[in-house]
Amino acid sequence: MDRSHICYARTGQHATPLSRVPTLRRELNRRIATTLSGDPLTKKDLSTCFTPMAWLNDEVINSYLALIVDYLRRTNHNNGRGDKPRFHAFNTFFFSNMRDKGYQSVRRWANRAKIGGASLLDVDTVFVPVHNSAHWTLIVIKPMERTIEHFDSLGSLSHRHVGVMKDWLRNELGPRYVEEEWRVLPSVSPQQDNGSDCGVFLLSTAKAVAIGKKKKKKKKKKKNLLRKKIVAELMAGGLEGDFDPASGGEVLL
Repeated sequence: MDRSHICYARTGQHATPLSRVPTLRRELNRRIATTLSGDPLTKKDLSTCFTPMAWLNDEVINSYLALIVDYLRRTNHNNGRGDKPRFHAFNTFFFSNMRDKGYQSVRRWANRAKIGGASLLDVDTVFVPVHNSAHWTLIVIKPMERTIEHFDSLGSLSHRHVGVMKDWLRNELGPRYVEEEWRVLPSVSPQQDNGSDCGVFLLSTAKAVAIGKKKKKKKKKKKNLLRKKIVAELMAGGLEGDFDPASGGEVLL
């Protein structure tokens, strides 16, 4: 699902002569990068990130979370062919399906990712992007530690979102789910000062979790620089080399 039309409305593009529409459409659909799964990232997708005040679309969110998971698996020696994943990111449709249609609509998702059933308790980190009422937030589940944390750059407590994930855990784990073992951690998330940067905050928070950086409530004015860095990392196809977070100088909110 492409939500980038929202960003175009917000950035107020000028009217375009009808004769140029096919050319512009081809330009917007031109492949700029490739995701780790081999899907194209187009100019239209990346424009939702490098355009200031634009809302990131699903493709950018999903592709960047995949880079973070790839980084975690490589650096934790969990990327072998026979290794059971200890890190995973569900795509942007997982939460809304679970919330709106219930567990049956997502009951195979964890198994497809090789983290289903009791195996889930051997997983270190699961990232769950949440889109709700034109706002991106992030839920991080750490099954080995039995914790759930919801990061919202607008400061909402969103107990209902956490409840949706508890329902998923209860169904996925069956008798292995013990309510008393699980803790909902108090959220500490950088706070946005506009209505457009929630997707950037989601991705920055996911990376902070991945590299063990402490999250802070205080805002930092690095959003446009961070947008450019996200695009550069997507185009590079991985968090390695010049973009390795361990190399220092990491830009986070």
